Amino acid sequence: MAQERTDWFFNSIAALKGEMFAYAFSITKTREDAEDAVHNAIIKAFDSLETLRSKVKFRQWMFAILRNECLLLIKQRQRSAELTEDIPAEMKDNEESMDLSIAVGRLSKELREVTVLYYKLGYSTREIALIVDAPQSTVMSRLARARELIRAYIEGEV
Repeated sequence: MAQERTDWFFNSIAALKGEMFAYAFSITKTREDAEDAVHNAIIKAFDSLETLRSKVKFRQWMFAILRNECLLLIKQRQRSAELTEDIPAEMKDNEESMDLSIAVGRLSKELREVTVLYYKLGYSTREIALIVDAPQSTVMSRLARARELIRAYIEGEV
């Protein structure tokens, strides 16, 4: 039974790893920190797997752990300077996506986080609210603000 749960966990992680990295990168803004956060989150999740009440909630649970790891990593590093503007290679498909990627990268951490979760990873506003521990109305407001800023960045108004 324990081996079956372990196999299920690692198969589930394998399916989410790309999304986890993209999400961690959206928060940490560096490849190394994103990799560290994903690694640490997987270890913490595995160690506390018995707290997962339902396999259906695994994605939300995993992303909440990942978010906490990202924030902890940032806090530990005590970043005082602007986070770097590195963009993952998988986002450099064409000029249009570059403009969009740069615009998303210029958003504040809170706006960037909900934007990546909603548009890139496909979470609903209700799921995002659970992940970021904020009311759904706050998530919707952040998404609206992010859309306004992205449009302004791309159109050169900011």
